[in-house]
Amino acid sequence: MSVERRFEELGQKARRVQEAVEQVRGCATVPGVRIEVGADGRITGLDVGNPQLAQAISEAHARALRHAGEQVGDLRRELADDPMVVSMTRRLLAEEVAAEAESHTPTAAPPGRELAAPLPEPEPFNEFEDPDYENPYALPPDVQRRYGLR
Repeated sequence: MSVERRFEELGQKARRVQEAVEQVRGCATVPGVRIEVGADGRITGLDVGNPQLAQAISEAHARALRHAGEQVGDLRRELADDPMVVSMTRRLLAEEVAAEAESHTPTAAPPGRELAAPLPEPEPFNEFEDPDYENPYALPPDVQRRYGLR
């Protein structure tokens, strides 16, 4: 199986899992409070008996999540900005492509048979050029561009 095909299958699996994760809900009830959250921790339902209080809690929670998300982004950028991480990632990808190409290159034709001309390389699929593609776990676009990943 080609590297491109393996990446395509992995992408399809990741999308299926992500869609299933987005449907996950956790619920808890204690006296006077019922809450429902998504897998990412966002409040999807809140009943505290007072609609204004529920709205205030939800808004404060959303702000706290944004603040935490910004901090996580800063931490991930620190790793993504490390030249060694970029170099190792590119090297691993290059080695994988080379190994894949090597495994599909016949050295001799079977007796009585000619080697067929090699097939042309398929057009690479660049998910970043697809305006509908979104990967919630991807590095920030500015980091991807800085390292030639976008």
